[in-house]
Amino acid sequence: MRDVLVLGGSVSAGGGVGNDPSRAWHTMLGDDARLTVHHKSAIDPSYFLHCTGRFADHDHYDAALFDLGANMFDASCEESLVDLIARVRCLSNAPSVGVLNWPGFVRDNSTRAAAWRARATLIEVPHGPDLYSTDRVHPNALGHARIAERVRGYLSRLPRDRAYASDYDCQAVRPETCYPQATELPVAMSPLGWMLADDSPTPHLVHKYGWATTTPGANLTLAIPPGVACGSTVTLAYLMSNFTGPFRITCAPGCACTKIRTYHQSRVFPFPVVTGKEEWTGVCQDCDRRNVKLTHDTAFDLLRERDDAPCRVTVTALSARRVRLDGLYVQTPSDTYAKYARHSPPSTAAQRRFGERALQTKCVWR
Repeated sequence: MRDVLVLGGSVSAGGGVGNDPSRAWHTMLGDDARLTVHHKSAIDPSYFLHCTGRFADHDHYDAALFDLGANMFDASCEESLVDLIARVRCLSNAPSVGVLNWPGFVRDNSTRAAAWRARATLIEVPHGPDLYSTDRVHPNALGHARIAERVRGYLSRLPRDRAYASDYDCQAVRPETCYPQATELPVAMSPLGWMLADDSPTPHLVHKYGWATTTPGANLTLAIPPGVACGSTVTLAYLMSNFTGPFRITCAPGCACTKIRTYHQSRVFPFPVVTGKEEWTGVCQDCDRRNVKLTHDTAFDLLRERDDAPCRVTVTALSARRVRLDGLYVQTPSDTYAKYARHSPPSTAAQRRFGERALQTKCVWR
């Protein structure tokens, strides 16, 4: 039995086959692979560089697979993928790393170049016209099957990576603070209507804690610690299930919160209202009937307007349907992202302001 970690984008999420992960290539690998799969649509490799330890849940994988070829959107993605492979190697101790090369909308050599630079195994997959879905970006059912064939071949021989000498020390690429457990969340005050719940069916073996509520209007406030710069990207993890209720995220005066500047933001990183069903929009008619229960996340940008005080972010339940919060991750944005938010023409005034000031260290503006 091979223990395999998979980090992927929209292809691993079932892109091309109804956005249904249960029909994606990684479900066709057979019983010889025990998989840990993390995927999110419309992201680039830098997404997984944000508190990477939350994706590698132990340190003895036999292989790590990266399925991000369709998500290499711009020139910065190659460097992010090289950094991500190095960081996952440190965290997972995987002796073999495979990089799938499924070209998406942007078809260049960045995936091949990243695999070569990182001394990883490039897994070339067929991608002829008959293997693409109607969107011309993602594989159709046959394309997913062909990807699975190539991955099964890779896993059957599991080549060890070439000697990889690097000064990479397993530290995060950018300054960050990670709260992967609900018991660690920086809850600022007594959260009336919320309770720390354990949803584990076997609590004597393992716990699955989360801050939960079924009370409409109940508030839970988190104190976001100051970072090394005035701006942060904040990621909030929550339970997505058939029964998840909507919630609103608000920031107290002294901290300005804005939507992430990215394509498909409303589906991928909804803010300020989260329903838990954004990624299903336009995908299926019976999404509420699916047996879905997993930790999902949303993200937003936060700009401190005071130097020392933590920012207070409040989550408010909007209905009697259950909301559960599982984790929190705070990271200093990259220079590339700050410039993009500041100069990209569709950016709002608030996004441009974030891009201009996010990397400054003096946070009081007149």
